[in-house]
Amino acid sequence: MLIVGERLNTSRKQIKEAVSARDRESILSEVRSQVDAGAGFVDIHAASSEKGRESDDLNWILDLIQEEVPQARICIDTTDPETLASAMERVGHAPLINSITGERSGFEAMAPLVQNRECHIVALCIDDKGVPGDTKQVVENAASLVSGLEGLGVPRDRIYVDPVIQAVSANTQAALIALEAMETIRQEIEGVHLICGLSNVSFGLPRRHLLNRTFLSLAMKAGLDAAIVDPLDRKLMSTLRATDVLLNQDPYCQKYTKAHREQQLVE
Repeated sequence: MLIVGERLNTSRKQIKEAVSARDRESILSEVRSQVDAGAGFVDIHAASSEKGRESDDLNWILDLIQEEVPQARICIDTTDPETLASAMERVGHAPLINSITGERSGFEAMAPLVQNRECHIVALCIDDKGVPGDTKQVVENAASLVSGLEGLGVPRDRIYVDPVIQAVSANTQAALIALEAMETIRQEIEGVHLICGLSNVSFGLPRRHLLNRTFLSLAMKAGLDAAIVDPLDRKLMSTLRATDVLLNQDPYCQKYTKAHREQQLVE
């Protein structure tokens, strides 16, 4: 399971303040803690910065990470083509791009950037009709996105399909739609990865962490192999490790027992 650490987001008050003040140590502490907790990529989201500052703020964070924590792999989280273009010129390894949708104008704007640079892509299953309302539309959007990205030269094993998790508080079928879509995509579009952010599923309900953890286990059974989460959430990470064991994705239970020895597991 690939973990993309979600904590470096200027929608969080403390991160927005640290970025605005150019507080290097606060940002580096966030990055290092996520890498130490198992994040394979660190997501950088600066769209909640002051108006007109997204690109400058994202690039400052990007440069800082590459200078001080070079082992951290970067996930560039932006919907703005100019911000993405600037970041792509600075990042030293193949980044994860979060995200590209099937909306025609957005896809066409992002296409030249991913075509000319080795990268991994989060393919968000939204098209010009908006967020899909059923499993069939999610799968069709996924197939269209994968086809389009492969046409740009992006290998299938670098594509991370996001089925767009919606809140069960608004649509009680939302989790089932997402899970069924994951299972179908795994069967019909072989070789792609499946990724999602968990927090949307529980929006508007109490005990959100409980719902998120439970949905994570169900999604892993449906084929999820990457997730955008808080790797410092010890209960969630414990659930992930336990699920890996039960799905026979942790050979000889080595990662689970190692986490136990290091007192990382909580019930």
